[in-house]
Amino acid sequence: MKFAVSILEPYMETADENISNGKLLIATVKGDVHDIGKNLVDIILTNNGYDVINLGIKQDVSAIIDAQKKHNADCIAMSGLLVKSTAFMKDNLEAFNNEDISVPVILGGAALTPKFVNEDCSKIYKGKILYGKDAFTDLKFMNEYMDNKKKGNWSNTKGFIKNEGININLASSKTNSKSVNKSISISSDISKLNLKENSIRSKFIIEEEPIQAPFLGTKVLYDVDIDLNKLIFYLDKKALFSGQWQIKKGKNQTVDEYDNYLDSYAQPLLDKWLESIVEKKLIAPKAVYGYFRCGRKDNSIFLFDDKSLNKISQFDFPRQKSGNNLCIADFYCDLKNDNPIDIFPMQAVTMGDIASEYSQKLFKEDKYSDYLLFHGLTVQLAEALAEYVHALIRIECGFSAEEPDKNREILSQKYRGARYSFGYPACPKVSDSNIQLSLLDAKRINLTMDESEQLHPEQSTTAIISLHSKAKYFSA
Repeated sequence: MKFAVSILEPYMETADENISNGKLLIATVKGDVHDIGKNLVDIILTNNGYDVINLGIKQDVSAIIDAQKKHNADCIAMSGLLVKSTAFMKDNLEAFNNEDISVPVILGGAALTPKFVNEDCSKIYKGKILYGKDAFTDLKFMNEYMDNKKKGNWSNTKGFIKNEGININLASSKTNSKSVNKSISISSDISKLNLKENSIRSKFIIEEEPIQAPFLGTKVLYDVDIDLNKLIFYLDKKALFSGQWQIKKGKNQTVDEYDNYLDSYAQPLLDKWLESIVEKKLIAPKAVYGYFRCGRKDNSIFLFDDKSLNKISQFDFPRQKSGNNLCIADFYCDLKNDNPIDIFPMQAVTMGDIASEYSQKLFKEDKYSDYLLFHGLTVQLAEALAEYVHALIRIECGFSAEEPDKNREILSQKYRGARYSFGYPACPKVSDSNIQLSLLDAKRINLTMDESEQLHPEQSTTAIISLHSKAKYFSA
């Protein structure tokens, strides 16, 4: 759209001053580096005549407030992918109240739900709040909001004064005030949970023979050690095409027609980008993985130094309060006379700084299609590398006979054991990734975690591994 307008601009009459449909201030909240959704909003709104002030990622509330006072935007939009970002959003809304900011606020991102926005957040902010489901929802709201604001049919505290002909669902609450009930919160920290409440091994998880590791300690895989063809085998094309690239099946398309479209359009597009990535060296895949002596006690896993057998760290996990009462700790052997007999595998992978830097370069050059395609592909390549290393661990530990030989079976977890990443229900304490990175000495692949518990580079993942035959994903 922007490219088409750039061609037409030399032939269009110019006005004495730029005419804008309105101003939107957008930012990814503190501690969150994810900006793909926010940048989509920027693209769509800019191409529909709005001035967008894009503050970028990891924005402290003071920076958002300063920008609002400077630009006097008609609306503020905040984005966040991490669960902890929701807590920052609530704090930001209260800060807006204290600074007498009352313009409408759009909240969006993967961590948010309509219930959280419409109920929890609306109780805090004295202005009106919209759940930004996607960029086009934001555009629809801005069009209605600015049109009605010009007509005098808008109040910052009440919203649309007359609702005739308006199909926008704004959050509403009977308790909008500066005083907020701090007991309502969403947090990834389990430090306040009583992990001793139920520490008995689930009767569905029988202790198995301890894992035999090929070595103890860690090993680094650099890009020269990683076979790109093998890496591509682990690529989840469905997640890439439908999720990242949004090439979805049309309402009137048959399954065969959609599959043919993927073969004729999506696959050649993927091949083109993979060729470009290799030729221009736009990714630098690296990984570090390792094996540590461990033992289970209650709902915790203790890690030990190989030589001295001194305890070097521990991970505490929550146990299901219903269902099969599962806990990740159950997938490892108990300590025997306080000594470890089992093995705890861990891994960390990254596509490197070059992937993040090239994504931003494309966005800044207004190459939006390329930006979305490249960013989505490198995110999925990071996931593919995680599968690649996970498979290597399974094979090294003697389970090659159970290894699937088809991509769809890999993605359906038809292999032995499971891979868990901190931040998910079974192991929700994100800060444990710091322990993991330290034990793996992940700085060797330039992978770090900042003070906000965000991985850098963005296209990176970490995981702990269980090779128990019953290890699968489960909810809290």
